[in-house]
Amino acid sequence: MRQAVSSHNPLVLILALVTAAGVAGAVYLYYVATGKETAELRRSFGALFFALGFFSLGGFVQLIWSDWAGFPVGHYSELFGTSTGLFSLMLVLAGFYLYTGLDLRMLAWPAALLGLFLLQGARAVLDFKLTRNPSVTFVLWLAAGIASVGMLPFAYSQGEGRRNLAYLGAGVLAVMALAALFTGVNAFYGHIAEVVRQQAR
Repeated sequence: MRQAVSSHNPLVLILALVTAAGVAGAVYLYYVATGKETAELRRSFGALFFALGFFSLGGFVQLIWSDWAGFPVGHYSELFGTSTGLFSLMLVLAGFYLYTGLDLRMLAWPAALLGLFLLQGARAVLDFKLTRNPSVTFVLWLAAGIASVGMLPFAYSQGEGRRNLAYLGAGVLAVMALAALFTGVNAFYGHIAEVVRQQAR
């Protein structure tokens, strides 16, 4: 039996925050790639990432303790809930590390391991045709996973290698942001339309 659709969908909020984080991350890595990174810039982006991660935790709590965002089957909550929890945690930690000037190499190891879960999520999306746009959702999860795993070589790189990885990372995060934007904007309208249809019955 299909469950009633929730009047509020925290996934839209989460996808908006993923879009903002992707854009911010791409801009930050562009500054790194072009040699414009400064201590002040790190602090500014650190505060931004921390704030985005903190608000993402709110969406994560809603997914776990609410009515699962109105979805009729549990695998969506598993897919989005787990990923949102990991995303929020890494954003908060990344913000803290950047703001305080800590060595990112210590954060890169857990980030790379957590990225494997995101890559597995991408596989699940493709294998089971999850969401209304599986190909776009797959790209979103794949880009997020690659970005997380990519923190490890980036944190240990120097010179030209660091510059090239920064450019590559900026591109990956830009793709992630575009996929999140497309998914989020469509989900925003689509969920409103579904609620209206439910109420009209």
